[in-house]
Amino acid sequence: MTKKYKRWYDKNEITSRCIHLLEELEDPLKRQISTWLMNEIIEKPPYKDMLPKEIESLVHCEQRRRRWYDYDEVCRIYVELVRNAPEKLQKKICVQSITYMEDLIQQRQELLSKQSKQ
Repeated sequence: MTKKYKRWYDKNEITSRCIHLLEELEDPLKRQISTWLMNEIIEKPPYKDMLPKEIESLVHCEQRRRRWYDYDEVCRIYVELVRNAPEKLQKKICVQSITYMEDLIQQRQELLSKQSKQ
C-alpha cells in the first residue's frame, strides 16, 4: 500500500518534524529562527550560486496566503528554501534546524525558569 501525503514535508520524517517544530513556536521566535536558518541555507549549494532575485522567486511562486508560514516573509523564504532543496541537503538542513530550535527553546526555558525564581 502506498502512503498518500497531504503536505510536501510529511514525506520525510525529519523534514516533517522540523516544519512542525517551527510551526509550534511563537511568532517572534519563528522569525528569529527562520532568519538564522535561512542565512545558513543560502551559504550552501545550490543556493549560494543563485542570485537574490532567483531566491526571491522561490517565495513568490505561491501568491495565495493559505499556509501558516505564508504570513511571515522570512518564514516563507526559509520553508521554500527547504522545500526546493535537493533531498540530501534538505535532510541535512532539517537536522541542523531541529538542533538549533531545540537548543534555543531549551535556553529560553532555562532563562524563564531563572526569572520566575527571582
